[in-house]
Amino acid sequence: MSMFEKIILFFLFFLPFQFALHPTEGIDLALIRVLAIGIFLLWGTRGLLRKKIIVPEPRTLFFFSAYLLWAMASILWAGNANWAFRKVVFLLSFFPLFLVFFATLRQPAFREKALKVLAGGAILSALFALIQFLSQFIFGVERVFAFWVREVLPFFLGPTFSATVAEYPSLLVNISGNTVMRAISFFPDPHMFSFFLGMSLPLVIALSLKNESGKRYVWAIGAVIVFLADIFTFSRGGYGGLIFGMGAFFVPIFLQSSQWRKRMFRIGTVIMVLSGVMLLSPVGTRLLSSFSQSDTSNIERLRLWQEATVFVLNNPIFGTGLGNYPLFIKPSADYREPIYAHNLYLDIASESGLVGLFFFCGFLFFGVLSAWKRWRSEHDVLWLASFSSLIIFSVHAFFETPLFSVHILPFLLFLIALSAV
Repeated sequence: MSMFEKIILFFLFFLPFQFALHPTEGIDLALIRVLAIGIFLLWGTRGLLRKKIIVPEPRTLFFFSAYLLWAMASILWAGNANWAFRKVVFLLSFFPLFLVFFATLRQPAFREKALKVLAGGAILSALFALIQFLSQFIFGVERVFAFWVREVLPFFLGPTFSATVAEYPSLLVNISGNTVMRAISFFPDPHMFSFFLGMSLPLVIALSLKNESGKRYVWAIGAVIVFLADIFTFSRGGYGGLIFGMGAFFVPIFLQSSQWRKRMFRIGTVIMVLSGVMLLSPVGTRLLSSFSQSDTSNIERLRLWQEATVFVLNNPIFGTGLGNYPLFIKPSADYREPIYAHNLYLDIASESGLVGLFFFCGFLFFGVLSAWKRWRSEHDVLWLASFSSLIIFSVHAFFETPLFSVHILPFLLFLIALSAV
């Protein structure tokens, strides 16, 4: 294995544990962004020296390039060009990794190592989250919350960003009249953590199905850890993603081959027991509240969706320009103030217009389609896991906006690149 491949493996493992640099007052810089730029420059240099750069097939490359170029062009019509520029710089930090991942994941041996490293990082991160979540029942919610936002998050997020996170109540949730701190590990909020765990879960399950009997149980235990940590994020969008994503994973396997059905029966039994216990617990209360018309958060989310839809219909082509939708809602908004439509597709349409949404959805769609085609032709469960992970992302994205997450965007690009090889 080359040193370059080892750097990529480190990057994948480092995703859930990344920390922030604090070069000057008011600025937090995620180290993963610096590493991502370095990896791309190193890959590009190696390719030029070898006179060989491998790129994806034309359709995927078109939508990838078109969305990025359109997002960059939105600076021209953005009301606040500085905010748009900062968002563009963020995208440029990570989007080129798609080309790097595509080129390196073409090698089957490295592809499997990369999946194992990524899945291993997810399991370890989930384990930390379970420790953090369960500790509140020993030391109390207030003490654990105070310790996490004052001592832990400033290192991983940076002092400025962590202070913003501490001001908003998303780390806490009210379950049946009791305030509980959600599982977040080292992430800025439980919803992004739920995205990461949900997208990781099919990969971990697939590794448990592919490996020999001894290692299989290790990965199976890891899958349970990831599943439980995801449940304890209490992210209802995450629950929706899991329901659709796990259906997209297990149903095709069950229908495809009889050799998998015995394993599926055992795994299905465990999942049904866990799901039954969860439905009778506060988790079930949280899930069922998703369908309540009297739930305050549901009412507010519907209002945000309606507001964003009206805006998109009035500005269908260009939108506000990248990063400028919060200023339309609140002209005095701060850059880090969490104002958005709580729907990735509406957020993209509101800032980049329906043109930008078309390009992004095309990029995502061909990733999903490629993964499904590889599963149908090769019957390798890892391709089905990639398909399922992208379904989880796509469904969960109806409720949150993960595009500008330093944890989720690289993961998404990895999955689409994996599907496209």
